[in-house]
Amino acid sequence: MTVNDRTRAQLLGYLLDALEDSERQEVERQLESNRDLRDELDSIATTLEPLAETYTEHDPPGGLAARTCTVVEDQLTVPASAAFPTSMAGEIRPRSRWCMADVVVLAGICLAAAMLFFPAIAQSRYSARLAGCENNLRELGIALINYSEKAGRGYFPKVPIEGNQAFAGIYGPVLRDSGYLSDPQYVICPSSTIAAHLADFEMPTLIEIDGASGTALIMIHRTAGGSYAYNLGVVVDGQYRAARNQGRTHFALMADSPSRQLAGYRSSNHGGRGQNFLYEDGHVQYVVECWSDTSQDHPFENRLGWTEAGVDANDAVVGPSFATPFVTNVSNIRSR
Repeated sequence: MTVNDRTRAQLLGYLLDALEDSERQEVERQLESNRDLRDELDSIATTLEPLAETYTEHDPPGGLAARTCTVVEDQLTVPASAAFPTSMAGEIRPRSRWCMADVVVLAGICLAAAMLFFPAIAQSRYSARLAGCENNLRELGIALINYSEKAGRGYFPKVPIEGNQAFAGIYGPVLRDSGYLSDPQYVICPSSTIAAHLADFEMPTLIEIDGASGTALIMIHRTAGGSYAYNLGVVVDGQYRAARNQGRTHFALMADSPSRQLAGYRSSNHGGRGQNFLYEDGHVQYVVECWSDTSQDHPFENRLGWTEAGVDANDAVVGPSFATPFVTNVSNIRSR
């Protein structure tokens, strides 16, 4: 299939979250059935990555706003005698206080002001949403730690390896049903696409999950964990189990969920610039591909290169809501 310019524009709008709901849904429908479109989306996302990595915020020159206001005031208060020769004063109609030149000058001033102020507003909004995401993860961290100290007997919520509850997003319903999560909306990052439809989000109960089937179950797996990824557990001595709470500073419990459309496990939650991570000791950190260093534990792959349970107690792997602890042969894995 040949991808035309109009289709590329729609894909770009999808990556930038600039489409209407109907357009976004249509793009997602086409992506599910068209491999060429998915490849093109990955290509566009890869092309945009350098822009995100080199983004820096620049402060405007000092006093610029005050000087701009002074210029505007001067333009609006210039007397007619100064703007026109005396011989022409009688030709000016009293009701015509503005000429085209005035309008052009004022429009230029407004445009310059907009170019200065709008990026600052956008950056402020981005920072606010990033802070809101960090706060959500801290609240989830408190809930996870409390669960491990009480109901979990030292372990965090476990993702089963089979059955309706065998998906990473099960952490949310488990925490909520056991009384450790006060507000289910903590699982929604303010910058995510789900946040745009927050009123429609409803976290299912464990009973509802067990009774679901077909398309309803698929949708639960995709959305119950919100816009975050959760730890998929570990394998120790041939036994699969949940991660044990040891208060480690670099063992990832949760993160902004990685996008299937962006390269390098980047999350679309924050424009592909980076991801917030929640670690076992409860602290949250904004990270930009720390795992590119081979000495670092890759948070989205185990040491065998799979997005599934870690191969030992220190191999932390987090997966999006729909992820299962194992995607390969698990016949030799026992659950505990």
